[in-house]
Amino acid sequence: MIEKWDNLKQELERFWTEPELQRTRIIVCISAALVLVLVLAAGYWFGRPAYRQFKEARGLKLAKEFLQQGDRRNAMLSLRVALAANPANLEATRIMADLQAEAQSPAAVGWWRRVVELSPTLENRLLFAATALRVEKPPYPVVTQTLEELQKAGAETNTAYHLLASQLALRLNRIEAATTHLDAAVKLEPTNRLHQLNLATLRLRQADSAAARQAREELITLASDPKLGEHALRSLVADSMVRKQLDEAERLSGQLLSLPQARFDDRVQHLTVLDARKSSRTGEWLAAVQQEAVTNSSKAAVVIGWMTGRGEARAALDWLATLSPQVRTNPPLPMAAAESHLTLKDWPALEAYLSDQNWEEQEPVRLALLARATREQGRRDLADMHWRRALGVGGPKGEAMGVIAQMAGAWGWASEAEEALWALVNRAPWQEWAWQALIRARTAAGDSAGLYRVYTALLDANPKAVVAKNNVAALGLLLGRDLEKCARLAREVYLSATNNPTARSTYAFALHVEGKSAEGLRLLQSLPEQELHLPGVATYYAILLAANGQRDQAGPFLASAEKGQVLPEEKRLLEIARAAQ
Repeated sequence: MIEKWDNLKQELERFWTEPELQRTRIIVCISAALVLVLVLAAGYWFGRPAYRQFKEARGLKLAKEFLQQGDRRNAMLSLRVALAANPANLEATRIMADLQAEAQSPAAVGWWRRVVELSPTLENRLLFAATALRVEKPPYPVVTQTLEELQKAGAETNTAYHLLASQLALRLNRIEAATTHLDAAVKLEPTNRLHQLNLATLRLRQADSAAARQAREELITLASDPKLGEHALRSLVADSMVRKQLDEAERLSGQLLSLPQARFDDRVQHLTVLDARKSSRTGEWLAAVQQEAVTNSSKAAVVIGWMTGRGEARAALDWLATLSPQVRTNPPLPMAAAESHLTLKDWPALEAYLSDQNWEEQEPVRLALLARATREQGRRDLADMHWRRALGVGGPKGEAMGVIAQMAGAWGWASEAEEALWALVNRAPWQEWAWQALIRARTAAGDSAGLYRVYTALLDANPKAVVAKNNVAALGLLLGRDLEKCARLAREVYLSATNNPTARSTYAFALHVEGKSAEGLRLLQSLPEQELHLPGVATYYAILLAANGQRDQAGPFLASAEKGQVLPEEKRLLEIARAAQ
């Protein structure tokens, strides 16, 4: 054995020392290195998916454990780990969406949109719309657009659709529309007494006092129902407050609080009743509500909002400072605190509060608020820097852009609101409401060039958008831009809908611009008289009548044109037509 080992050592020494074996040594070393690299690469390539799956599974598992312990912050951090490993994990995405919705964070809309992308069921789309209704501010653009899309998809046979649509209509004070949707829900599920209760609640708001009185009696009867009592009592409390029957409201609210189903918002409603009555127990009840909220950021945000809304913003911030840092920094409390500072118009305090924070998905909102705080202090350059950063960190879906657009609009920052809307549609061109907001803003300003820009971008984002194509053609012809292209678009739209009066009037105007006014006039003259008096059609009919020497016939159509919204370029053409009479 020793002799064999000595022979092996001699052979190895000869291999590494003799010059004639150098080439062989090089080949062996290169081959060994290549084998090692291949082994390591294979290990990395085949091990990477397994490691990602491990991180995904572990992150989701930890998130569920943290949620059981009530630790939302670490649950969300764990979910982010799971989603970084697999962005298509539906369960993790849905839990994140639910957490954001529970926190009343506008980011919930983006997360629920992602759920719908991963699983576009009707149920998920309705839950997405319901979340938007909870976290959006009037006029609720996302939920409105979603419900319109669901209606086109045939959701009118779904009870949940009608219930959600009725809630939206009610918030927009469209009582008749809300009643129509609830009537539809009752017809779809005639044995469901909850729909009947909702309908009775809605009828409390009707101008007909007899109908309201009957609805009130129905709700009083239902108040003793084991299943529907809590809902009936909530409606009756709200109704009593509206009618300023404060004694009755306190009695009914106390009855509701005695039920095991009573919620935190019922206790806040009772606080509202006591405050309205100027009750000596208001302070005691506020302390009790605050105590319940000290470990829950969502409840604490409700308390902050309640206090701020009643002129106690400073006291609200003082109470906020007593909460633990973990609760204080959890959404939606940072936004609630920022709104208290806004109410006080304490700009240095707002800036100090917002500095050195990170609101994650809502970071653009924080930066926009910083822009407001610094601009109000006269530091315009710093404010502009914060605003530019807000527009730049909106994320691929740009959900936060809609929030800061609405904020900027409420502040009177019209140009900044439009900048945010542009940032939104550039990231998420499917946000139809944002396009419409841009169109309304440019229309109100009488800015034809701005409208041309909006419709051109909309058409680039959706080449099948017929209305956008028609309006690009009409605006381009009015402005004298891209005439050949706009004439072609006008013809395409007309040929796709020859009986559409708007499409026909645009094509007739294109013919007029090309020097074929007589042909354009004949095209319009084949329309029914009623359609010729539509404001948008009448504008171009009057212009073509004057251009063809039929000035005496243009008068009635000039009057019809003025009933609509006329752009400056259209107004000039109409003035020329009127002068020729």
